[in-house]
Amino acid sequence: MKKLKVSIFIGILLLCLISYSCRRKEKIAASTLAKVEVLNSVHPDSALFLLQNLNINNEDVSLKAKYALLFTQAEDKNYILHTNDSLINIAVNFYDSVKNIGQAAKAHYYLGRVYQDMQNEAGAVSEFLIALPLAEQVGESKILCLLYGNLGQVYFQQGLLARADSLFILSENIAIQKNDSFNLAMGLIARGNVRLQKEEHSSAMAFFERALVIARNMHNANVQEVVFNSMAAFYASINCPEKTIEYSQKGLLYKADSLDSARLYLLRGSALMQLAEYDSAKFSINKSISTNNLSTKAAAYLLLADIEEKQGDLSKAFSYQNLYVECVDSMDLLESRTLHAISKGNRLLYSGRHQRLLNSYQLYLYGLLLFLLLLIIYWINKRYKYYNKINVLTLKKDSLECQLRTFSVMQEDLRKKEKELKLLREFIGTAEEDKMKLYYLTNQVNTLKKENKDFFLKLLKNTRSYKLLLQLIQRRKDDYKCRELYSEKDWDALLQDINHFSNGFVERLKEQVPLLSKNDIRFCCLFKIGISYVDMALVFDRTLDAMYKKRNAILMNKLVNMSNSNSLDEFIDAI
Repeated sequence: MKKLKVSIFIGILLLCLISYSCRRKEKIAASTLAKVEVLNSVHPDSALFLLQNLNINNEDVSLKAKYALLFTQAEDKNYILHTNDSLINIAVNFYDSVKNIGQAAKAHYYLGRVYQDMQNEAGAVSEFLIALPLAEQVGESKILCLLYGNLGQVYFQQGLLARADSLFILSENIAIQKNDSFNLAMGLIARGNVRLQKEEHSSAMAFFERALVIARNMHNANVQEVVFNSMAAFYASINCPEKTIEYSQKGLLYKADSLDSARLYLLRGSALMQLAEYDSAKFSINKSISTNNLSTKAAAYLLLADIEEKQGDLSKAFSYQNLYVECVDSMDLLESRTLHAISKGNRLLYSGRHQRLLNSYQLYLYGLLLFLLLLIIYWINKRYKYYNKINVLTLKKDSLECQLRTFSVMQEDLRKKEKELKLLREFIGTAEEDKMKLYYLTNQVNTLKKENKDFFLKLLKNTRSYKLLLQLIQRRKDDYKCRELYSEKDWDALLQDINHFSNGFVERLKEQVPLLSKNDIRFCCLFKIGISYVDMALVFDRTLDAMYKKRNAILMNKLVNMSNSNSLDEFIDAI
């Protein structure tokens, strides 16, 4: 009996010791997590170190949930790419079950961040749209700032620029209110990227420069890398490879984020490719392929395919093309899922607002009536403009018919002149003995040729194709950066007009010299209508020296043994 009492006493004592030990461990874990929660805001690297050395396996489920949330948050703040969602799902399930709205908002947000890193944009959108109303309900401004920024980034990637910019503005406003330099800088970069996508280059660079000043003041390497990434993309968009390489190199000094580093390598490789430094470009582009971002990979494979094709390795080019197609197919699938998630999330997010709108039936009715009224006004205005347009087109048609009649008369005069020219030539052939008469008739022939050419040019100058040609030349003269070319359609129209008003010059040219290429024929036609070599160089987007070389090539290579002409003038006049 005495032994039994001793055994019971020892058992109770051991139970108390175990209970005390468990409570002590629980207090230590809770205290450590409290410290981590404070450190996460200012020293996320220290917070992550504490969490990595904390054993939470035997603790209460609430502590496990808190640990899961803080660990995911610390990884995110240290720019560590998430590869698994099992840990953060512990926090999501727990805070959803206990209906802790503030913590649930954070948990869903960080689950969305995990999905973003895992390239599951659809899942990320769903989680962000779940977290958004929860954060708005409890007024969690920090999470709202992050949600607006990340949702804006998703919309930006899907091409919804207006909606993305509105979310970036909301994120920026919260960052200003909270004096949050990091999120303010990221918001400015995001807004600059939107402007860059819209090709508003000066506005985009202004945002990037503001963000760079903030990043340098806060000594944040990651933000500086992101700014340099965007600035490199800016210079790439305006075809400035030297500046693109400069800012890519600046960004690569930090390498805080593998995704941004991959983009920097890609931008650097693209710029080197523009400078025809293909080996360096391949080295840089290959470094960008290590990312799991499909758009970066797709762009990299396409550039590599282009380089291999230029270097003559068609098999490699084809393999890279296949990899590019695979990436594009995957991107299309992910994009459709993301758009579906956005649509579904928006329906859930705005269902409450829609319900309130239905309840405001009277306002809805007035709005509908106003809409119908505006629709009627718009329809009337549209009809009025339509009838005005019909009248203008009718007047233009009459004017064109009048011009056509005038051209017909001028063409008939041209035929008469050609008949006279033919008669004069026959007369010259029968009067070779009389040199004075021959000299006189030769002068007459030359005069008629000049009149014929002047009359031909006068007819041609009234054509639309000739006017477009002169306008293109003038634009190229006014703006040396202009790279506009004369389109195939306009070339066809010009050659058709020249052929028409010269009574088949183009057809005779093709028939007499079949070796002439399409560009050779166009060159001869421009020579025929008196376009200078300088202006020809502008039309063909070539140098003046190239035009002289083309003339010599035609004379020496294509007219040899086919014409006795010593110059292109004689050859053109003889046709």
